Amino acid sequence: MPRMLAKAWLLTLALLLLAACGKDKEPTGTPGGGSPDDAVRASLDLLRDGKFDLYWRHALPPADFATLRADWTQRNAAKEPIAPQDRQRFENGVKRLTEPDAEKKLFADLRPVLLRFNRDYKDQMPLIAGVAQSMALTAIDQDKDFNAGQKRQLREVVNIIAPWAQTVDWSDQAKAKDAIAIVVETARNAHLSTPEALHAMDFDQTMATYATAWQGLKRLVAVYGLSLDKSFDSASIDTLEKSGGSAHVKVTYTLLDKPIQTDVTLVLLDGRWYDSDLLQDVRAEHAQLNRVPAPAASAPAGPGSVAPPVTAAHLR
Repeated sequence: MPRMLAKAWLLTLALLLLAACGKDKEPTGTPGGGSPDDAVRASLDLLRDGKFDLYWRHALPPADFATLRADWTQRNAAKEPIAPQDRQRFENGVKRLTEPDAEKKLFADLRPVLLRFNRDYKDQMPLIAGVAQSMALTAIDQDKDFNAGQKRQLREVVNIIAPWAQTVDWSDQAKAKDAIAIVVETARNAHLSTPEALHAMDFDQTMATYATAWQGLKRLVAVYGLSLDKSFDSASIDTLEKSGGSAHVKVTYTLLDKPIQTDVTLVLLDGRWYDSDLLQDVRAEHAQLNRVPAPAASAPAGPGSVAPPVTAAHLR
């Protein structure tokens, strides 16, 4: 669970990292950016609004985006057969979240838990948050999917979130009602059914589901005082160095009023700027998926090359 939470925070963090810093941006139909700043600004303006389909169209050269769409179902397919008990849990969960009067039924189940928490555990929140913080940091350090920069940022996020979690009244019943209503509405709008249907979604369907989930997540954490939009609005983008076909950009933003910095390296392809790490990861994953050599990020994909579908881990 801590490892899953860390990966979830990476996705959330990625949506914060490159937040748009101004109103001026290039047309979303044009891939890449005319400058490093423009590329970063436009990318996260789209991400902030949950326009993930347009984000990938902007973030990848046209050939890579075309193959991303073509390969998506294959990449999104389940790696192993879904166990009957897992399928049953998924379907039961969807049913509980989408059935008539789900809000009332879920709150009726949750209310005794809130009362018990308020009575027995509220005073132990510093200890609970401390244990969760330690577990999350250990999971981040041990995860081989994250590079050093990503681990550093995740550790910063955990060390900011943990003290905040101690100040939140998690037993507040009014907030719980609001949170349940948001979760139920989000689940209904996502039109979930079975795990097989989830894995069979094509690119457009998946991006629409991501958009629904992202908007729900922003509303949910706002109930408890965490404004992701505030983090977006706080971001500043500075190009530190631009030489030949590469550029180094620094992004500074705040999370719960605490500053965090990250670096982005961009590469110039056909007169447009793209995130070098993202492009390289996309091509490398596709190469692994199809067992073909991966083209370097310094050259655009050729007519016969295919970029891989991208997982949440690539949003970095």
